[in-house]
Amino acid sequence: MEMEATVILMLVEGEPGKLKRTFQTLPLERDTVDFLALTWTIVHPIDEASPLFGKTKEELEQKQAEVIVLIKGFDETFSQGVRARYSYRFDELAWNAKFTPAFDFDETGSMVLNINKVSSYKALGPAA
Repeated sequence: MEMEATVILMLVEGEPGKLKRTFQTLPLERDTVDFLALTWTIVHPIDEASPLFGKTKEELEQKQAEVIVLIKGFDETFSQGVRARYSYRFDELAWNAKFTPAFDFDETGSMVLNINKVSSYKALGPAA
């Protein structure tokens, strides 16, 4: 319950010899979910306001880009807060791809989450 997500973009920027890490929180389409019944796809729109807008793979590699995802929520079974942290380096990002559905329906018509498909995606064409 009471799930919250924060996504941070870390870049290494500056002049040679004066490089420093910069951190920028990325706005999300939805950063909270009151009740997590199934899955949640956390989305940062890459539009003109996004620091990722127009960036190439090479630019993200040069800046050693890393996307950090922080998730917290409340586990009502144990009455305690839970937290998770994930990190995706520039070379772990999928370009021009879309998640595939993680749900199937059984013979009775009930929706079933296939946990093996949660991170599955398909390429939509050549990478940008």
